[in-house]
Amino acid sequence: MEPRVGVANVEVDSADGIFTIGREAFPQFSWFARLGVHVQSDQVRVSKPDSAYVEAALAALEEACRLLGVPEADIAFVDTVIPPPAQGLRYGFKGSFTTDHPTWIWIFANWAALAELRGVVRHEAAHLAFARTHSAEESEGHSGPSEDFAQAFERDAG
Repeated sequence: MEPRVGVANVEVDSADGIFTIGREAFPQFSWFARLGVHVQSDQVRVSKPDSAYVEAALAALEEACRLLGVPEADIAFVDTVIPPPAQGLRYGFKGSFTTDHPTWIWIFANWAALAELRGVVRHEAAHLAFARTHSAEESEGHSGPSEDFAQAFERDAG
């Protein structure tokens, strides 16, 4: 099976192109912020990474989908409005999967470097694959059986 992969068409209604991502299930954000760690902004906009970055992400997604038996998936590239610091402590997502867009994975382009992109894409693709055969409740967040499945997929990749 050759999966169909592409770049997601993220529709944004706001005039400035900024929208909010949900972090309610991740209380660690406020805990780290109280400690003085730079935490990822929940305000994002659609990102237009350079072609080498997009091609690397799509190649990783195609490979993961083939291995996982996923027929179709897209990548939504976003940047946080406040970029991560170049140095120092920081806490945030490099990628994400949400059940409200079951064929999309999200890549935070200004948090995930090209060198780590393959691993991030594969991890999120595994969450997407898990969600195809499990309930939304079982598939939400980066914990529980969905996270176990994604980590096992990463481990098996070597």
